[in-house]
Amino acid sequence: MNEIKVTVMDMMQARDARAQMQRTLLMRYPGSTVVCLCMNIAGPVKTTPRIERAFAWGADRVRAVLAPHVLCFDEEIHVKTGPEAIFCVHADARLLKQRLCALEDEEALGRLLDIDVLEAGGEKVARTELGLPPRRCLLCDQPAPVCARSRTHSVEALFARANEMIDRHFEEDFVRRAAENAQRALLYEVAITPKPGLVDRANAGAHTDMDVFTFMDSACALRPYYEHCVRVGLAHRAAPPEACFDALRVPGLLAEASMRRATAGVNTHKGAIFSLGIACAALAMGYGQEESPEQVLLRCGEMTRQRMEQELRCVQEETARTFGEQLYLASGVGGVRAEAASGFSSVRNIGLPRLRTCLQTGMSINDAGLCVLVALMACTQDTNALHRGGEEGARAMRMRALQLNEVIENGLAEGDLQMDRVRADMQVWDAQLSQARISPGGCADLLALTLWIYFECESRSGKLKSNC
Repeated sequence: MNEIKVTVMDMMQARDARAQMQRTLLMRYPGSTVVCLCMNIAGPVKTTPRIERAFAWGADRVRAVLAPHVLCFDEEIHVKTGPEAIFCVHADARLLKQRLCALEDEEALGRLLDIDVLEAGGEKVARTELGLPPRRCLLCDQPAPVCARSRTHSVEALFARANEMIDRHFEEDFVRRAAENAQRALLYEVAITPKPGLVDRANAGAHTDMDVFTFMDSACALRPYYEHCVRVGLAHRAAPPEACFDALRVPGLLAEASMRRATAGVNTHKGAIFSLGIACAALAMGYGQEESPEQVLLRCGEMTRQRMEQELRCVQEETARTFGEQLYLASGVGGVRAEAASGFSSVRNIGLPRLRTCLQTGMSINDAGLCVLVALMACTQDTNALHRGGEEGARAMRMRALQLNEVIENGLAEGDLQMDRVRADMQVWDAQLSQARISPGGCADLLALTLWIYFECESRSGKLKSNC
């Protein structure tokens, strides 16, 4: 990247232009307060994509602090001497300075923000007037003015530290957002109603030991685990995918223990611990790249395929402990292991395309989620349903799903899908599956994964409707 270096004269001219703008605004809006935002970056390079990203973050937060007041002027300037923003607002200058100093001091990245507040008469409000200590040095945490006067640190060291702070901030923001979306996906999945045989807002479906609040407790308890999975993915960006999956094994077991503590021993999200944990790590392994949902899911396959195939080959009749392992020996159905090894092909080829189509028609997230669930139930072999209903019950469930899915497909294709009728059919189906104690929990996990990957990779465009 060609970095543009500025001179002392460039910076003096920028400062003079800023001062002239401040005077103009104070004359144009008598009695107002002017707020100026710049970046505190040492050295001759004042603008890079990193710096611009940090500035955008800071400008958004300054606007949030100013939001309760009448804003007269808001303008950004992006030049080689660094990005700037200037605001004019009807508010008490000392109160604003105090709040903006909190932004500078309490947020780690806030230490790179340089925010001036000018009273109506043009005087700057100083931190010392508010009894606040001077700002701290980025490197040694001593008062910054002292280090600046004595030139304690090199410009290169300060510039490198600023870039490190920016990178760390946005990585942590990425971790938080991915885990937040994982929790959000679990909460949306349980909220979507009516789901046949599954816990939702209307009833507990085929279950007697859990309800919607049990799922909420579990989803909240798992949030730290998903953050950990994202960090594992970030740490394994240069490692073989299998190594990243191996690093998730123990955290997954600990997450199951956290889930059971939160639910008094009930298994609400064991499948989602496995699938969403892998997906969070896979997303993080591609951090900094523009990847499609399909690419992220395919990486899940790269992470798990070798290990899953090894595990399934090793299953013997005398060692098969779980129903999934016994089912694999009996029929070759690999369950969630095979799904992961395929790069979650059901989500890539069925769940996500259906969700996109439904939301593009203006459907609510609740109704779109129902249509996704039906498609998954029609096209996948749900081992949970097999466990609870046997081959006959699972086959009957799948046939019903195929019929309803055909109705949905035709309605979407012709533009006249009657969701009232679909919901009514699903209510009747819910009662039937609940009475038979059949629950398509595997498909529910795939629905949650579909929602999560959509939230992560597509919902930033504002297409998502959440009117459940």
